Parts: sequence; C-alpha cells; structure tokens
Amino acid sequence: MAEKNDDELLVEQFHRGDESAFERIVKQYSADIAILTNRLLGWPGDVEDVTQDIFLAAYLGLKKFRCECSLKSWLFTITINKCRSSRYKRRLRLRRFSQEINRFSFSSDSDGKHIDTDEFRHVRRAVAALPAKYREPVVLRYLQEIGTDEISRILGITTNTLNVRLSRARKRLRDDLVEIIGL
Repeated sequence: MAEKNDDELLVEQFHRGDESAFERIVKQYSADIAILTNRLLGWPGDVEDVTQDIFLAAYLGLKKFRCECSLKSWLFTITINKCRSSRYKRRLRLRRFSQEINRFSFSSDSDGKHIDTDEFRHVRRAVAALPAKYREPVVLRYLQEIGTDEISRILGITTNTLNVRLSRARKRLRDDLVEIIGL
C-alpha cells in the first residue's frame, strides 16, 4: 500500500471531523488560489470574495473528495468553475446595468442636450469603478429606483449607513465626472 501524502492525510483528518485540517488546507493553498483567481478574473477587487466562495465550496465538497486527483488540482477545478460563474454573473450585471442606464435620459444642462456616447461610457465606468459597498446602493437607488428602507433590508445595513454610502458615492461620482457635469 502506498504511503499517503500530506494532502491525503489532511483530507482524511477532515473526514474524521478535524476542522483544523481544513484551516491548514486554506493556509496552504489560499495564496495559489488567490493568484489563479486574480489571473482568471482580471479585476483584483473581486478576488477576495471569489476566493472565499471557492473555499466555501471546497469545505462543503471536501466530505465527498476521494483523493482521485491531487487536492491542488481539485481546488483549481473549483477555482476555474467559480471564476467562470463570477465572470458570467458580472456580464449579466453589466448588461442589466447598461439596459437600465439606457432607459434614462441624462441631461448635461437645462437646454435638454442629452449625454453623448463618450460621456455615457465615462459615467458607466465611474459607477463601475466604485467599490461594491457604494456601487450597490447607487444602482439600487438610482437605477432600480428602490426606496431607502428596502435597500437597507436588501443590503443588511441601517438606513443611516445607506445614506452615508450614497452620499460618499455621489461625492466620488461628482469628483470623477466633474468635466461632464461642469462643476
């Protein structure tokens, strides 16, 4: 019978109920997973969230893992699948966001002049560049037109926190879009 390698021993310990074995797996592979995730996604802002999703999936699936491939290969397979899913969801969000933006007519001044394509792209990039904690409230409030109480419930934050985030997001957008809005 062949000797078990360190990964197989960790998996075996986890199967026997040793939760610390999973912590050691995370410690051993988190850097490799984060690097691969960053390279696959191309946007560092989501790496931490997707990496957490990867390890959650690994934790939930580790009871079924039978060491038919290396633990690293198995984790990389999960990583690739989670990154694919993340890219797909991101494309859907951007498509929906773009459709919502297109529903609105932006006026750059009181004479009714509408925002041109370059300005529209600039606005979209500015909103997309916001950190998620600011982007989500902006999209929900101004594009989805959801009330602040409901947004607070959706995001699991207080109304005061929501108002602060919206205020900070508006300031960032105002700073990023100063040449468009003419302040």
